[in-house]
Amino acid sequence: MVHKLFDLIKKYDSIIVARHKNPDLDAYGSQFGLYYALKEKYKDKNIYIVGDTNNLNYFGDFDDVSLDTRKESLVIILDTVAKQMLREIDYTYYKELVLVDHHRNDPDIEHDIYIKDINASSTAEIVADMLLKENVGINRESAKSLYMGIIGDTGRFRFSSTTSKTFMIASKLMESGINLQEIHDLVYLETFEDKKIKSIFFESVELTKQNVAYRKNKKEFLEKYNLKSHYVSRALVGQMAGIKEIPIWVNFTYDPEEENIKCELRSRDYEVLKVAKKYGGGGHLRACGCSINTWEETDKVLKDLDLLLEEEK
Repeated sequence: MVHKLFDLIKKYDSIIVARHKNPDLDAYGSQFGLYYALKEKYKDKNIYIVGDTNNLNYFGDFDDVSLDTRKESLVIILDTVAKQMLREIDYTYYKELVLVDHHRNDPDIEHDIYIKDINASSTAEIVADMLLKENVGINRESAKSLYMGIIGDTGRFRFSSTTSKTFMIASKLMESGINLQEIHDLVYLETFEDKKIKSIFFESVELTKQNVAYRKNKKEFLEKYNLKSHYVSRALVGQMAGIKEIPIWVNFTYDPEEENIKCELRSRDYEVLKVAKKYGGGGHLRACGCSINTWEETDKVLKDLDLLLEEEK
């Protein structure tokens, strides 16, 4: 499938690289990693990068692409295969469409090629592996982006999805001359105010009967501290991680733009993906998410997580 993708890349003069909404580091990293490598390799082609942006954009700017151009382009979508995770414009207009992902969801998007590796630590790892196998040079900007995608989805190589192949690919990316200290400072250094917010957040963490940790971040909390919902949902869920007594943790956050509640589910050992899928979500076995409509439903999610723990014990 990888070779077929690069045959298509050689065939098209117009290529669009896309990924899911509200991107995390892996979505950004895989997208910009592929984009920078293709721009360097195929200087005579029109290669575009599209999508929304948020506080995790350490990577670059995005292109405005007309519908006429989209209709004649090869579109490559990274890090998701689900319509609900995408802007409609990115999966609707294309000449041919390719999906590249490492999640366990089944695609609900019509496609010409689907490159899937659920054993990969990240979509950035898949992209780096493809570029290496196809002998497409990975320049420093591409390597930096891909490395950032990998550390984002592996928690700096701490999660169980990290394999010997992950380290091998990371070592290949390092050969480009990327500055690890610069990258880690860019991603992980925090302000004093960030630390204060994390302290406030953690003070209100609660536990279920089965020691599932949870936090309900309502509209009032976001407004009081002038916080973006994406930051609270994704960046603060990790504050409940690494605690001996807590096997599962979940972060519920009101999203004013979509007027729903984002649920981020995490676990060290339990397959919380089962619960995320029940509510229309998806992701990894132990790190996934879904969206629900009411705060009453959050109690149902917590009950299902408690049941999961009871069944596994």
